[in-house]
Amino acid sequence: MSSRRPPLRVDVARIVDRFLGLMASEGGPKLRGLYLVGSVALGDFRPGRSDIDFVALLDGPADEAETEALARVHAALARAGGPHFDGLYLPIDAVRHPPEPDAVVPFSVDGQLRTGEPCREVNPSIWRCLSRTSRPILGAAPAALNIADDDARLHAYCRANLEAHWRPWLARHETALAGKTPDDTCDAAALEWGVLGVSRILCTLATGRIVSKREGGRFVLDHLPEAHQPAVWDALDARDGALERVSSAEMRAGLDTMRFLIDGAPRYQAGAHAPTSADR
Repeated sequence: MSSRRPPLRVDVARIVDRFLGLMASEGGPKLRGLYLVGSVALGDFRPGRSDIDFVALLDGPADEAETEALARVHAALARAGGPHFDGLYLPIDAVRHPPEPDAVVPFSVDGQLRTGEPCREVNPSIWRCLSRTSRPILGAAPAALNIADDDARLHAYCRANLEAHWRPWLARHETALAGKTPDDTCDAAALEWGVLGVSRILCTLATGRIVSKREGGRFVLDHLPEAHQPAVWDALDARDGALERVSSAEMRAGLDTMRFLIDGAPRYQAGAHAPTSADR
């Protein structure tokens, strides 16, 4: 059986080609490599909802003229419409070393280039995705890049992300939900974002793999007690576009499931199964 990946979606390929053309016409820095990550690489791209995420490798740090060219490239992409083409620009040597926390490199968010500030995407999760699941567009195969991909750093990063990002996110949404009545409804996209965002991290902790939100949800369904499974099914339905609003009770159940997963994270480790009973 062939191990070749299917061709890129036409809409994704069109954006990638436009980016490469603009890099040439606007005098952008020379690309040593361009790799798609995120939903495109993980087989979970949703037209009209997903961004196209990338990692671009350069000879060295982008200078002022090159950074200005990158700003023009991303501005032109935004004007043309279509999915955001979001990612980061790294010196090729950077991936041969552990990711540097708070590294300041050019990166694009929601179609806009940002510079002079820490890029949160310089992290062990991106290193793992680049190493094992990225979709090369140009440059060397990921295996030839000598990427400093490390299990211990990835595990520590995932645990820290749950505590520093997702637990405060959970607390904010619990506070907002406290003011709602039983007849109020909530945006199902928030349920999807929270439940599946945490689920995919738990899957990484347990398996070492970077997975899509959808695969993360399916993973935790195999390990959750029955009482917490409906919230995951609701989140998966929302991701598929089949659910736009949920009741405040359903949203509360989703937040309870997130808390259960986050609290159980210390029990996850590569090669081990997660706790499945309510009292763990």
